[in-house]
Amino acid sequence: MKYILEESEELAKKAKLKYKYIHLGMSMKKVLSCKQYVVFYLKSFNKLKYSAIADIMGLTESTIREHYLRAIKKLSKL
Repeated sequence: MKYILEESEELAKKAKLKYKYIHLGMSMKKVLSCKQYVVFYLKSFNKLKYSAIADIMGLTESTIREHYLRAIKKLSKL
């Protein structure tokens, strides 16, 4: 019986964490511009380099860096 309770507790913790990340993702979309969101997503979650993101989006690397920095500033306020 103890094993089932520990397993349920672990599942509850994982569910809370997933909910937190879903909520954060929805908040990010509300706060960031479309380009900022895409750049932040590709840089943070997919670990792409600025040059690769610039190629994908058809923008310069400096523009990509600026979008990323602005996204970080906005998200730090959340």
